[in-house]
Amino acid sequence: MATANSPSDDTPHELSGVVVGWKHRAFARNIHLTVQSSKTPRPTPDAIDTHHLLMTRNQALLLANYLMRVTGQQLPPRRRRTLWQRLFG
Repeated sequence: MATANSPSDDTPHELSGVVVGWKHRAFARNIHLTVQSSKTPRPTPDAIDTHHLLMTRNQALLLANYLMRVTGQQLPPRRRRTLWQRLFG
C-alpha cells in the first residue's frame, strides 16, 4: 500500500482517492509514473494530489498484467510475420 509522510507528522498515512489522470515516461531503465488523484467526487484544480512513482520495468509489467487480468482484457493475438516480411521488412 502506498503511504506518504505529512510534514508535521512522522507516522505514515494511507493514500486514498479516485484517479483522475496519469502519465508515464521512460526514466533511465525505469518507468516514471505520475498519478493524479482527488478525495472529492467533483475535483477542483486545488483538490488534486499528484504522486510520482518510480518503478522498474518489471514492476510496471507486473502492474499492467494485473490490471489486464482484473479488467478481463486480453492482449490482441500476435500477428505472425511471413517469411517475406522477416527478410525484407
